[in-house]
Amino acid sequence: MISNMRDLGGIKTKDGHIIKTGMLIRSAQLSKAEKDDLKGISAVIDLRTLGEQKEAPDQTYDATYMSLPVFAEMTAGLSHEKEAEAEPFPDMAMLYDMMMKMFPESFRKIILTIMHHDFSSGAILWHCTEGKDRCGMTTALILEVLGVDRDIILEDYLKTNIVNLPKAAMLKEKLKVSHGEIYAESMYHAFLAEERYIQAAWKAMGDNYLSDSLHISDEEILQFRKKVLL
Repeated sequence: MISNMRDLGGIKTKDGHIIKTGMLIRSAQLSKAEKDDLKGISAVIDLRTLGEQKEAPDQTYDATYMSLPVFAEMTAGLSHEKEAEAEPFPDMAMLYDMMMKMFPESFRKIILTIMHHDFSSGAILWHCTEGKDRCGMTTALILEVLGVDRDIILEDYLKTNIVNLPKAAMLKEKLKVSHGEIYAESMYHAFLAEERYIQAAWKAMGDNYLSDSLHISDEEILQFRKKVLL
């Protein structure tokens, strides 16, 4: 079973086009994936740190596996890897700001890998651990490349809470006992998708992130749109 998995097919662009189904898929980690879960998917991008990958290896079956971490273990606070201390978890809006400012080269490699995928072989899926932060911003960038309005991008981003809200609530009650109220509250928000997180990322990106920071050309964007839009 794959958690927080959804196809971007059906999302409309600002100029009236629609993303084709069965091409662009986002999710949480694939450590418990079954073969049928990956039907129609020919490539998987793992955005997690190498430590996360080792701890919970993906099950990809016949799909091509690509390890493209957004960041390394030294910044693993962004990945919620392990909560050993009772210190409050860092504010996620600040971490989103840092993620977009510090790792444009990682995002460039990831976005171009998705854009250059051979869709005749099947869909491409990308994921992190929860399918929220690294996966969320990868998805936001792909949707921006395709010309989707940011209100729609936000709507897709917040859908993660359908899965994560119950999980976050259970974790909060557990951590109140083991780590205290302040830490529990910080972790509760860390497991949710909140509008202020992605707004912080967009602010950090500025006006021309795709061209100025990711160095993606208009021609590359046009060719990608031709492949995946109706």
